[in-house]
Amino acid sequence: MAGRRRRRGGAALLVVAIVLGALAFGARTLWRAAQSVVKPTGCDFGSYSLEPDQAQVASVIVGVVLKRDLPERAAVLTIGAALQESKLRNIPAGQGDRDSVGILQQRPSQGWGTAEEIADVRYATGKFLDAVVRVPNWQDDSLATVVQTVQFSADGSAYARHEDQAQAIADALYGDTAAGVTCRIDKPDVSAKPAAVAAALTHDLPVGKPTVGGTTVTVTGAGWATAAWFVCNADRLGIATVRYGGKRWSYTGGWKDDPEATSSAVVAAMAH
Repeated sequence: MAGRRRRRGGAALLVVAIVLGALAFGARTLWRAAQSVVKPTGCDFGSYSLEPDQAQVASVIVGVVLKRDLPERAAVLTIGAALQESKLRNIPAGQGDRDSVGILQQRPSQGWGTAEEIADVRYATGKFLDAVVRVPNWQDDSLATVVQTVQFSADGSAYARHEDQAQAIADALYGDTAAGVTCRIDKPDVSAKPAAVAAALTHDLPVGKPTVGGTTVTVTGAGWATAAWFVCNADRLGIATVRYGGKRWSYTGGWKDDPEATSSAVVAAMAH
């Protein structure tokens, strides 16, 4: 009898262990599933992440480089510098070091322009590029070497840590990487009028005149760079979907296959 009781007790312990193991496995599975669904807002460039306002600044930087018809290396250098100086945030006057302003912490006292001018991301980027292209061998030297020549930072070596991230961001925004940036944003409360979105796009990127119809903006002959711009600016403009090259991005699900999305035009639709 005692032997049977011991065996029954052992069997009961085994059942309890199995149940507890199953519960633990189920809890881990549910937690991982919840993490994959519920993520904070942000924009992913491969393994690197930015907040939506940082991604928007990066898209403006790349737009200036594209409009100047400069090679992608110019965008990498500018983004790398801005990651170090401001974390890609447009720091207003009075909040930087001494009289430094903007994404690159340029100083009016050092001839970069007025504080108001430097606070304009496009102006700041342009002034930085004016200095970059005067640096000998700027396209081939390391990011730290070129940027330090322009910025005269106390620790020029700090720029080097941002080279890989700056390259990944530039690849996505230049369109070298298809669907290279995806943003997770909340449902837009307000959407810009399509005509205003079209005007903002042509202000930033060298694209043909967009077509506006209903709640959509269509850019014929554009590519992944334009699609990336729409995604990076979706939060501030209220863009719900972007379609291009067999893919469809939405604020609810990121990029997914879409056989009806052609490679002849990028189409962005505003949220209702």
